[in-house]
Amino acid sequence: MLLNLKSRITFIFVTACFIFAGDVFAGAGTSFTGQINADNINVRVDATIGSAVACVLSKGQLVEVVSELYDWYKIRLPKEAPSYVKKDLVECINPDPVSAPGKCLSAKVIKDRINIRLSPGESSWILGKINRLTVVSILSEKGDWYRIAPVYQSFGWVNKKFVDKDLTPLLKKEKPLAAAREIKPPEQLVVEGKVSPYGIVLWRTATHKLITSENKVYFLKGNRKSLNSLNYRKVKVTGRLISPQESKYPIIEIDIIEALN
Repeated sequence: MLLNLKSRITFIFVTACFIFAGDVFAGAGTSFTGQINADNINVRVDATIGSAVACVLSKGQLVEVVSELYDWYKIRLPKEAPSYVKKDLVECINPDPVSAPGKCLSAKVIKDRINIRLSPGESSWILGKINRLTVVSILSEKGDWYRIAPVYQSFGWVNKKFVDKDLTPLLKKEKPLAAAREIKPPEQLVVEGKVSPYGIVLWRTATHKLITSENKVYFLKGNRKSLNSLNYRKVKVTGRLISPQESKYPIIEIDIIEALN
């Protein structure tokens, strides 16, 4: 009798744990574009009100939400966020030969899972991790550190009450074609090939193209300095297809670009 009672108690406890875990992690797969609904909203390094502030957002700014936890949304870091990497973990692939000889404009990561930090110091908050061959854009340098443009794999947290999920009012103000692109999430893909300069493509700024080994051509939309440093080199691009797949020259908005040679 006692054994049966213990078994029942154990079963109830385990069941309760699964239910609780489901509630906590129910939003783990959340992914959408949200809009900030107030000014001076803090992006924090953790899902707590007392954690460090990475940057501040303004009303109307769009953010890419990747998941949620309790009252917080995890977002990809916006361009305002400071991001630093240790100099000895990257290799410069595009030095500035004109305005500042010796200055690095873009670099390639030379080790796996290196830390992106909030400030130039080993004890600073970690914002994300990037792998070997990933190309980063250098904004400035401080001692043994480079400040880089925020990468796709770096994140912050915003309180849910400051993010609107319904973008219908915003979309109504846009041209019908632009609204249609927002409603349907862009398709993501990974392609390898050789980069070469191109120019302006229709109404989008796509300064480079990528030609695969099968002679398939893609236009690339991304950081021009980083792409310039990769001209005529083989790369691996992970990004979102922002034009129809059946287009003669599909356009990829770059999330991650890796130098393969």
